[in-house]
Amino acid sequence: MIVTLTACGDPKYQPAAIVVTFSTEFPPPTALATSATSGIAAIVTNGPENPSVTFTCAPAGHCGTFAPNPVASNIPTTYQAPPMVPVGNTVTVTATSVNDDTKSVSATITID
Repeated sequence: MIVTLTACGDPKYQPAAIVVTFSTEFPPPTALATSATSGIAAIVTNGPENPSVTFTCAPAGHCGTFAPNPVASNIPTTYQAPPMVPVGNTVTVTATSVNDDTKSVSATITID
């Protein structure tokens, strides 16, 4: 007896791509004073169960910190602005999917 197993479903079907967006409830601020804090959250859509994001910023070493990091999707992390105004007066914050590091969203914050 020979048994053949066949995959179910349409072979042309591709699952929706992971998308990362900032939360409308906790978006990044457009401006923040030095050393001030703000809650920022990102949402992972079409990801695995219990998705999460890692926050980073630039210019590295002069852009502030995030705590906690990484954090679950749609849960705010606390961003603390750098203690000194960076060159150009702006930092770029980025939220990246932990499951697919090619999916991210970024925003620019003016530090004054």
